[in-house]
Amino acid sequence: SYLYAKCFAATIWKKLCQEDPLSPTTGFALRTKFLQHGGAREPAALLNDLAGDGIYRYCDGGIMPDISCLCDEMKLFE
Repeated sequence: SYLYAKCFAATIWKKLCQEDPLSPTTGFALRTKFLQHGGAREPAALLNDLAGDGIYRYCDGGIMPDISCLCDEMKLFE
């Protein structure tokens, strides 16, 4: 589950935070699109709303994260 969460975190970082992680716009997006809903919305909907299409795909009845950002972060493809 650690690598599963790390895939989502790496994608959110690359798509939302990498350019200016301390900007008010980034913080506002994280708060309003991700954190404020708590358990009231489906996790897949929160991720899709925050990072856009392509952050996950459905596989065998579950959600599979996009691994490309994590691979870039860990320098697995060079």
